[in-house]
Amino acid sequence: MDDNVVPQQIIKLLQDKSQDKKQLGCQQLKQLVQSYAQSGKELLIKQIIETLKIKFTSSSQLYIKRQGMFALQTVAEILVKEYPQLAERCVKDLTQPILECLNDKEDKVRQYAVECLLQLTKIMKTMILLNFNEIFDYQLGRSAEQENQIVQAMFLLDQQLKNQVQIAVQEKFLDPGKLCYFNLNSFMIQLQSKLKTRVTYVRQFLLGWIKFLNQCHNNDLYIYFPMILEGIFMMLGESNKEVRNGADLQANEFLKQVEIKVNLDQRVNEQIIEILLKICQMKGNQNNYAKLNSLLWIFEYLRVFQQELEEEQKGKLGLQHSPSHVRSEEYLRSNTSPIQKNQMQQYLGGFESPIRKTILNSLSQILGPILILLSHEEEEIRKAAQKTNELLLKVMERVKNQSIEFINIVPTIKEMLTDKKSNTAESALIWMKHLLEIYSESLFPTIEDILTKLIDKLADSESAIVQNIMDVLANISMHSQYFEIVIDKILIMLHKIQEQSEKKGDLIFKKLCSLLNPQKVYFTITAKLLEMYSNNDVIFISNTVQILTNLLISEKELQNLRNILRNLKHEKDEKQRQHNQEIFETLYKTFCYNSMSVITLSLLSEEYELAYKIIISFSEVEVNECILSEIAQLINVLETPVFIFLRLQLLEYDSHPFLMKCLFGLMMLLPQGSAFNTLRQRLKNVSNTQIQSLQQDKNMETEEFLDISKLLSQFREIRLQCINQESKQKDQR
Repeated sequence: MDDNVVPQQIIKLLQDKSQDKKQLGCQQLKQLVQSYAQSGKELLIKQIIETLKIKFTSSSQLYIKRQGMFALQTVAEILVKEYPQLAERCVKDLTQPILECLNDKEDKVRQYAVECLLQLTKIMKTMILLNFNEIFDYQLGRSAEQENQIVQAMFLLDQQLKNQVQIAVQEKFLDPGKLCYFNLNSFMIQLQSKLKTRVTYVRQFLLGWIKFLNQCHNNDLYIYFPMILEGIFMMLGESNKEVRNGADLQANEFLKQVEIKVNLDQRVNEQIIEILLKICQMKGNQNNYAKLNSLLWIFEYLRVFQQELEEEQKGKLGLQHSPSHVRSEEYLRSNTSPIQKNQMQQYLGGFESPIRKTILNSLSQILGPILILLSHEEEEIRKAAQKTNELLLKVMERVKNQSIEFINIVPTIKEMLTDKKSNTAESALIWMKHLLEIYSESLFPTIEDILTKLIDKLADSESAIVQNIMDVLANISMHSQYFEIVIDKILIMLHKIQEQSEKKGDLIFKKLCSLLNPQKVYFTITAKLLEMYSNNDVIFISNTVQILTNLLISEKELQNLRNILRNLKHEKDEKQRQHNQEIFETLYKTFCYNSMSVITLSLLSEEYELAYKIIISFSEVEVNECILSEIAQLINVLETPVFIFLRLQLLEYDSHPFLMKCLFGLMMLLPQGSAFNTLRQRLKNVSNTQIQSLQQDKNMETEEFLDISKLLSQFREIRLQCINQESKQKDQR
């Protein structure tokens, strides 16, 4: 740089404290700049500015610094007024020395710098925005300024800059071909990085500018939401109330733009959804309000899509006249961005809507965080997540017949099935049920893994979730190739948790019978019990048969099976009678592993002679407390509504002699106690004459079709097996 570019005489005049000499110095400086500008010597003008920086604004003396700032204003004034194009290229050079003074330790220097920058803004007007990003950066650095005069000057500077931005934007709007000094895209990139701050006063300053820009651009910042939304949401956890409320208001203002502009740009939509989901998954209670707002935003996107689907389904005006589409048309007419116009015209021309693509492409990413938040500790977040989840299910229901695959959400649901929080797992089960109903064949390759996760969940879950798990298992079981696999896995699971098997088994078997064919369920369970455990755990078989027996005599879903057994001896049709007989014999073999159950089955089927002989056979073995307890339970069962027919048959003693013998036999087996007294009370009105007739009329029973001797022999064999195996099992334990 030429040290003599600014004559020493001018420098001395500018440094003089005399006002007249300073003015003379400024006049000569102006003439010097004009002479160089007229000759097109841009480099020399920049050297003049650099000289003023070195000789003046970088000085340690306050007075000299201030004189340098005045000199820079003089240069700016003449350039803007007479050589605007040259002035444009010198904006950074003119503002940089003053900006550096903003970091000075002296309050007065900073004050003069802000005031000088304010004057430069007034002189250069919108042109100063060519270096706006750097000016903004320095402003941000001084936003915590405490000195009153500096604060006031900073406020005035901020207002002046906003005025210039607004003028530049309006000029561009009125004349799209005109050069705009304000680069919104560049500024938004800078703003995005600044929004990461956690400093309260900086956040306040940034919110002020975001609010201003949104108003200045007529609420048209949607395409920039991916840059600024996360920063605003993070302010929702700010301890400072003013910042928190400001961020909340701004987020709500932005939310209003969603319905209008979701069909402008799929990429922007997806970026926003990604940010919202990121916030939903953040840790820490300080982010709870941000999570809640993210859920509200996600819900709004889904709501707009749902609205579009409803309009499409109605078919009255078609997709092109859905509310979001109409608003987008209105927006297009007033928007000046060629890129956005092109995108919007493509959509209006019949392309699949961006919001549709966004939601369907993002469904698997949305579902996971929503399911997790269903179990959040905050009730308000749980409710918002529930509301969003319900809307997601409605969306899936509406598009299920439109050749849209949701298989990509299966991994998410499978992962959520193992969640330890009940609300999350329960909702994942509901999703799995819906998927199985719609895409059962597509899910076949993953069924084994799904089954494993479901069964594991079944073992750990409370009754409320068991119901939902069984809904899903029943859906899987409807496909013949998986029915027996499901039963196998359920029995294996119950075998592992035998301490809970009675309560859980009751819930599981009851639900299976309500959702599937009860007869098939019973046949498969009884057959599998023998196949899997007859050689190693007769106690488990006995306990499971007890559960099946309790359900058989109490549940409405099993009424048809009860009726088949009741009509075993009364069926007229030969073919049906043989079928009923096969049913009895199939159940009988497994029920023999539980004394109470096999007698109950026989009594329910009116096989009184068989029941009597089984009872009499107890004399052949040592009757332990377990058997006596089972018989006592049986007496209580006989008092249930299902056995009203049996109690009435006591009046027909001559037609059912073995029934009387059964009941007396049971009473003789029981020690005196409550069960003994209950049965004795029932039988006490039977006269001695009636009892005697039991010995006289031996052939009054209905014709017998079963091979009672074979069945009795089978019972004895199984009972002996049980006695031996129970002894071994007890020794092992």
